[in-house]
Amino acid sequence: MSRSGEPDEEELQSRFESFVGGQTALVLAVDAPDGAPPVIGTLPFVRHGGAFFVLASDLAPHTPAMLATGVASVALMADQADTRNPFARERAQWQATVGEIGRDTAAFEAVTTELRRCHGQTVDLLCGLGDFHLVALEPGEGRYVSGFGRAYRLSGFSVGTQLRG
Repeated sequence: MSRSGEPDEEELQSRFESFVGGQTALVLAVDAPDGAPPVIGTLPFVRHGGAFFVLASDLAPHTPAMLATGVASVALMADQADTRNPFARERAQWQATVGEIGRDTAAFEAVTTELRRCHGQTVDLLCGLGDFHLVALEPGEGRYVSGFGRAYRLSGFSVGTQLRG
């Protein structure tokens, strides 16, 4: 902790990593390619390397939209039950690039193995359905809020400078 009471860079990064590591589902928002209103979805994920990975169905409106546009906004939020004040809810959000992982790749096998470890055997069922895609969401610029007056720039999974009003 620094003299000002603010966490130092290492402590802040550790707190952020703990927050991200404690999440199991993300929220994403995608602009519809046809000019319709944006679509929102929530999906279980696994973090693998420098990206979030999700299994997404063509039946969900966010999937064709994110595959068509190649971009999405991704958010993680602390559990509402664990949040004393909803205005200060811990959260992170990024702009992300979207890419589909082919079923015949080593990456597909590695990531689905990790998804299975985190989310159970339902992953096998979903991988067997033709409408599901393994999608990488690679976070770019964003922000992390850890409480009142504690908003920070993000670059991928790295916490940067504090934002001031």
